[in-house]
Amino acid sequence: MDYTGTPNTMDSIMSPDIQAAFRIYATHWRKVNAAWRYPVHQHRAFEINIVLEGEQHMTVAGRPFLQHTGDILFIRPGVEHSSQGSGGPEGMTYYALNFDIDDSSLRRSLMMADSVILTGDTAEIADVRQALDDFIRSTISGEPDTHRQRLNALRASLRLLTALSGWALSELSDNPPAYEPSPPENAILLANAIEKHLEELVYASAAGGEGRVGIEDIAAKLGYSPAHCNRVFRQVYGKSPRQYLSGLIIRQAKLLLLNYSLSVEVIALRLGYRDASHFSKQFKRWTGLSPQGYRKLNHPDRREIDAEQHYRDNPFI
Repeated sequence: MDYTGTPNTMDSIMSPDIQAAFRIYATHWRKVNAAWRYPVHQHRAFEINIVLEGEQHMTVAGRPFLQHTGDILFIRPGVEHSSQGSGGPEGMTYYALNFDIDDSSLRRSLMMADSVILTGDTAEIADVRQALDDFIRSTISGEPDTHRQRLNALRASLRLLTALSGWALSELSDNPPAYEPSPPENAILLANAIEKHLEELVYASAAGGEGRVGIEDIAAKLGYSPAHCNRVFRQVYGKSPRQYLSGLIIRQAKLLLLNYSLSVEVIALRLGYRDASHFSKQFKRWTGLSPQGYRKLNHPDRREIDAEQHYRDNPFI
């Protein structure tokens, strides 16, 4: 018997699988006086900076901005920026967060967004502001129940991801950003090809393939030097192929660790590590947990496991 449902299907559309990792980190609320300054610096990730009270003088990529209460600054990876202070005797309160996304479509759209300061009356900006307010409340609420607080923060972060996706769609334009030229079309095509090869190799490896993926092999297959591929990929996606690859590997590692039939040793070999010890050290550096610790934390029902173990230890109770 055919269980696929294809013999009597009259029409169908298969949608693509969606798998993305969205990370928010280095979030902080801060109230400062008029003398406060922050020197020129840059991040590997995106930054969102919102003024909650007062005003802030910021410089982003050499351009000055005056943030009023409620104004949001969106700063792309690798862009230098600094704060020249609160601009008033009452001081200033702001909230900042860094975030990263490994989905290539959204990441590229955000990299090419023709905005630095998010102001205006559009529905997309309103959604970002409301999602950001929700996220700020969830992270500074002082909720004594850490499990509840984490779920609230997760819900708020997914809402923020949705709002950023909507804003990125609204920002799609044929006009390049005024403060930095858009990558040429051939660079975008090459970066897309590199990204596709990285994903395919990692997924094939995770499914049981062999060999460790690397930009050198991909560059040779595409007919370019590794240095050129690195430069173009960073220009389009704001990170190196190796950094992007690390994100793909950790995502697959987490998914494989949820398959309890696979040992840590097998998972390590599938992801291209020479042994489980090397993989475990890298995984702990990424997540702060050992692979076994991650498994224990994410098991669907610890109580059921504990009950089964208790029965095995005490079969006559």
